[in-house]
Amino acid sequence: MEIEILGCYGNSIKDYRTTSYLINDFLLIDAGAVTVSLDDERLSKIKHILVTHSHLDHIKDLVFIVDELVMMGKFNIDLISVKQILSIISDNLFNNRLWPDFTVIPSEQNAIIKLREIEIEKYTEINGITVKPVLMTHTVYTVGYVIKEGNRGFMFTSDTGPTQRFWEVARQEEGIEFIIADVSFPNRMESLAKVSGHMTLSMLIDHLDRYGLGKMPIYINHIKPIFIEEILGELSLTKRDNIKPLQQGAKMKL
Repeated sequence: MEIEILGCYGNSIKDYRTTSYLINDFLLIDAGAVTVSLDDERLSKIKHILVTHSHLDHIKDLVFIVDELVMMGKFNIDLISVKQILSIISDNLFNNRLWPDFTVIPSEQNAIIKLREIEIEKYTEINGITVKPVLMTHTVYTVGYVIKEGNRGFMFTSDTGPTQRFWEVARQEEGIEFIIADVSFPNRMESLAKVSGHMTLSMLIDHLDRYGLGKMPIYINHIKPIFIEEILGELSLTKRDNIKPLQQGAKMKL
């Protein structure tokens, strides 16, 4: 499995891009930085988009990738998530008010966007990749994912505040080589992190230690660019070599 980090930050400013991970060229996790990262040839290879939640920094490029695929004459892309998330996107984005409803264009039978519902904590196979959504704690309905190819894989919290089930699953799941976890704010802003459904580094470490995951390789993402230096300074003080910042533009292989 190859994972390309198209964007991994908590805001889109200057050269910092929001959440998008491309797996094996055909499966996209969230769409915060797709059309700004890939040319038409690479866009045309994407067949499935797996969504964690409906906040704009995770879905904004959905409208642009669909438009570009239509202009190229490439039709049909699967938009995959749990029912609650797909409903929010359908009702509030592809509604002919904010953007054309590509879930019924050119027809319901041959729509450009095919909605594919998956179920919480059940594995679904997508062209050799298996995914399992886990309910998170955020300000809107949000899922994290277990993502595997064969018996090896990784987990992704997406945006989340203090939660329990994800870390229970992480402790039990076999073959997980690393976890990508939300650290949006510095430790001094813990109150804001909690009310906005995010984590600080100290909150993340508390979860890792509580659930016996203190040595698991962790990549922190969704850092607000304005706080990068402060959060990396906090990270260096922890002396935890297993925790590293996710790097935009990096390619990771399992």
